[in-house]
Amino acid sequence: MRMQFKTSATVFQRRYIPGNHGRSGMTMIETALAMIIVGLAVVAIVKLISSVTQQNFYAQKTTTALTLANNVREYMNGLPYNDPATGTHLGVPTGTPLSQFNDVEDFAGYLPNPAGYFANPPIDAYGQNLSNMANWRQEVYVTHVNPNNFALTDSLATDSACNLDRVQVVVSYNSAGTWVQIASIEWLKSKL
Repeated sequence: MRMQFKTSATVFQRRYIPGNHGRSGMTMIETALAMIIVGLAVVAIVKLISSVTQQNFYAQKTTTALTLANNVREYMNGLPYNDPATGTHLGVPTGTPLSQFNDVEDFAGYLPNPAGYFANPPIDAYGQNLSNMANWRQEVYVTHVNPNNFALTDSLATDSACNLDRVQVVVSYNSAGTWVQIASIEWLKSKL
């Protein structure tokens, strides 16, 4: 069946196509599918942003912690193994300020203990307090190493035969009232 429309000069014909009733636009199902696809894409993007933000947070904390640990290492870098005047010992008397630590073994007491020796706020490579970083702390552990086996420690704190110490710096972050260890470095310091 053909329909003809006449105008003043031309004749337009419109063919009848079965199933095409002059419809334009999208059906409800097509619209719903499009909304589902767009919605899933938005959820995926939000999850991706959240994941990247969280990974960035952890990377920032780890970088800060390693920098703080290396600050202690730099501060101790120029210090001798032990005090030539007092010999081999671990730790300092209670209440000794950091500015009076004159050898690596003095740092053996620089960790959380009843005397309160730990750097909170932490110190920089010059031994100055970083007061704007009160949520961070540095703990330092110094132990004598058995000269015959570096994996073993020498239990005597005043053993004059010791000529090697293991120094470990642990950096923690205070997250919601709980100290969480973020990074740790260790190295060996020998008596020259």
